[in-house]
Amino acid sequence: MAVTADEQNLIAVPSFDPRPLVARPSCGARGEIVACGFGLGLIALLMCAVHIRHGGFYYDDWSVLALGRFPPPGGLLHGLWLDYGQRPGQVLYYAALDEGLGSHAASRLALAAAMVALEATCLYSLLRRLGLAARHAAAIAALLLTFPFSDSVWLWGILSLTSLAIVGALLGVILALRALESSGARALALHVASLALYVASIACYEVFAVAGCLAGLLYVRAVGFRRARLRWALDVLAIGATLAFVRVALPVDIATPSRTQSLAGMAAHAGSIAVQGMRLAGAAALPVAAGDVVWSWVGAALLVAVLAAGAALHQRLPRGDSARAELGRWLAIAGAGALVALTAWAVYVPAPDHYSPAAVGTVNRINAAAAIGIVILVYSCLVLLARMLAGLVRLPGAAAGFAATLAALALGAGYLRQTAADARAWDAAAADQRHLLADLHSVLPSLPRAAILYAFDAPLEVGPSIPVLSTTIDLTSAVRMSYSNSTLVGVPVPAAASVTCGPRGPRAGGVGGPYGQAYLVDLAARRAVRLIGDAQCASRTARSPSAPLPPMLASGSRARQQASNSL
Repeated sequence: MAVTADEQNLIAVPSFDPRPLVARPSCGARGEIVACGFGLGLIALLMCAVHIRHGGFYYDDWSVLALGRFPPPGGLLHGLWLDYGQRPGQVLYYAALDEGLGSHAASRLALAAAMVALEATCLYSLLRRLGLAARHAAAIAALLLTFPFSDSVWLWGILSLTSLAIVGALLGVILALRALESSGARALALHVASLALYVASIACYEVFAVAGCLAGLLYVRAVGFRRARLRWALDVLAIGATLAFVRVALPVDIATPSRTQSLAGMAAHAGSIAVQGMRLAGAAALPVAAGDVVWSWVGAALLVAVLAAGAALHQRLPRGDSARAELGRWLAIAGAGALVALTAWAVYVPAPDHYSPAAVGTVNRINAAAAIGIVILVYSCLVLLARMLAGLVRLPGAAAGFAATLAALALGAGYLRQTAADARAWDAAAADQRHLLADLHSVLPSLPRAAILYAFDAPLEVGPSIPVLSTTIDLTSAVRMSYSNSTLVGVPVPAAASVTCGPRGPRAGGVGGPYGQAYLVDLAARRAVRLIGDAQCASRTARSPSAPLPPMLASGSRARQQASNSL
C-alpha cells in the first residue's frame, strides 16, 4: 500500500502523539513464540536435568541461605540490604527465593534453567520483531540457550537473577518497539512499561546498562531517527539516573563491587577484554577443545576471514544484485552482534581484572549478556560462509540455507558436549561438599556454641573457579546450616601448620578464638582434635591429628547419611 505525504508526516511525529499511525506488520505471532518457547524448554530440560538432580549450592548460595535460616535482628531483608543494598532488585529477588524455594537446591537450579530458556525465547521474539526469519531466529535462540561460555547462569542457582535481568531488558526493548509502532494511550502505557523494565533490570544487575543506552539504534531502524530520538533520550536518562541512584545515593554494601580502577587501569582492562573477547568468539566458532588457546585463535581467524571475504564479495557484486543485498544484510547483523557483545562487556571495565571473557567456572557469568552478541556474530558468519560457498559452486539459495542449518546443528552439538562436561564438574563439586559436611558430622556429631572449625586436607575446587566451600564465609554458612547452629565458624586452611597457636588461642585465615572452642579437623583422615592450650595446639598443628576416633565415631555411614539428608 502506498504511503501518502500526510501519512509520512504522521510517522515523523514522536510516539506520544495520539494521532493514528501507519501500522507496521508484526513479526512473530503469539502462537509461534509459544511453540518456540516450548521447544527451547525441552532443550533446556534435556541439558539441565542431570545437574538439577545432582547439583547443589555454591559460593553466595550458602551465605544467602544462612541469612534466611538465621536472619539478623532486623530480619532477612535487612541482612540482604547490608550485603546487596546497591542492587535493590537483587535484595528483593533473594528474599523471594528464600520465601518461595527455601533450601531446596533442585528447585533453585530448575528455576535457573527455566530462566535461560525464557531468555532465549525473549531473544527469539525480539529477533522476529526485527524481521529476522523464523529459522534464523530459532537457531540463534537455541545457540544462546546452549552457549557453554556463560553456563554458570544455570549451573549456579543464584545466578537465575542475571538471566532475569536480561529477560527484563529484552522485554523492555520489545515493548519499546511496539510502543513506537503504536499511538495514543496504548503507546504511552507501553513506553512506561518498557522504561520500568529497563530500570528494574539495572536495579537487579547492571549488565544491560551500556547496551541499553544504544537500544535507540534499533528504534531508528524501526521508525526512523526523528520518531525514535525522544524515546532514545528517555532511555539514556532512565538508565543513567538509575545507575546514579544505586551507586551514589545508596550506601556502599558488602558484596557489590564498589571500587573502580584508575583510568590507566580501566584502559588496560578494556584492551584485555577486547583481546579475550575475540578469543572467546573464536572458541564459540570452533568449540573443539575447551580452554585450548590455539584452537580459540584459529576460530577467531576463521571469523575474521569469513567477514573479510564477505565484505570483499559484497563490494564486487553489482548494485541491485540480490546476493549483494543478502551479504550486506548478514554483514550488518554480524556487526550488530559484535557491538552487543562489546557493550555487554563494557560494564566490567572499571571492575578488577579477573572479570575477563576468558574466565571459567563461576566467573564466566561475565559473558551472560555478551553471549547474545557472540552467538549472533558466529551464526551470521555461518550463514555468510554457506552463501559464499553455495555461490562459488553455483548451488541454489535453498542449499545454502540447508548448509547453514547443518552447521548450526553441529555447533550446537559442540556446545552441548562442553556444557555437559562443565555440569559434571559442578556436580562433582556439589558431591564433594556433601561429603565434606558428612565427614564433619561423622567426626563431630555435635558442637558447642561458638565453636570454630579449622578444616584442612579437603578439595577447595573442582577445576578453576568451581568451589568446594573454599572460603570462610561459605564453609561457615554451610556448617551453620548443616548443624542448625548460627554461632559456628568454619575456616578452610591449606594444612594444619597454617594454624598459629597464640597464648590466648589459635588463629588462621584471619579468624581466631579461645582455646576450648577451637577444633582442628583433618577431613581426609576423618579425625578431629579439640585445641585446649598453646602447647597442645603447637604439637597438633605440627602434624595432622592422629588420636583414634571414639568408638561411636568409628563408622560414619549413619552420620554421613544424616548430614546429606539435612541438606
